[in-house]
Amino acid sequence: MATRDYSDKQEKAVAEYLDGNKTPNSGATPFKKGDVITEDTIIECKTKTKEVTSHAIKKEWIDTLKRECISMGKEHWAIVFDFGTQKIEDQYIVLPISYYKELKEGYDNE
Repeated sequence: MATRDYSDKQEKAVAEYLDGNKTPNSGATPFKKGDVITEDTIIECKTKTKEVTSHAIKKEWIDTLKRECISMGKEHWAIVFDFGTQKIEDQYIVLPISYYKELKEGYDNE
């Protein structure tokens, strides 16, 4: 299976799980960016083609997502990654601490 196939499988699973939409061509269009878009969030998905025990997160991914949020009018960004298992229960998320605080406060007020 090609690397693109692994990525496509992850993006579809994440979009379905988060009630989002998979971006055509992984956001390589001039108007839609990111791999998955939800109501207020642009999500970049990262996976591995084989199981590993570590996964690097690059600052350039975050910087790109911040710019894409502005250009698309989205409030939040996130990076979803896995260690190559391709299972939805093995997906993890990186997001700004301010967004985490906002989510936590929402739960605390319920």
